[in-house]
Amino acid sequence: MPKMMIHTPAGIFAALSREQLVTALTDLALECENLPKTPFVRSTVWIYFNEYPADSVYMAGKPATAKIISLVIYALEGGLDEPNKRRLIAGATALLGRHAGLEGRIPAYVVIREVPETNWGIFGEQGNLEALRNMASDLSPL
Repeated sequence: MPKMMIHTPAGIFAALSREQLVTALTDLALECENLPKTPFVRSTVWIYFNEYPADSVYMAGKPATAKIISLVIYALEGGLDEPNKRRLIAGATALLGRHAGLEGRIPAYVVIREVPETNWGIFGEQGNLEALRNMASDLSPL
């Protein structure tokens, strides 16, 4: 049940591209964390799009001239092994580039922040990766 924050200058992603991107990121993250793609578990993947005015995004100490994108992924500690971290970084970068209409070397940072279950709260309780992996498939989504 990763949480993702996308930071980008305004206008890089059209509304339809954003919807397609977040659906693809949801699928990729669930696959990489070995979580079931049930309606309930899918509904616990939240993605926030943060768009900034062009004059608020900088690179090299000057206004950004490239379509730079940052993606911060919060995941429960132990949910991603090293191969799946690499897969998530590569896959997310490719998805960001594709949906932003970019080719070649994609100017995107993908940062994975692992959070211990004791520091992750959901529904007023601490997170439990094993419970999510074994969640009943008939639970209604949020």
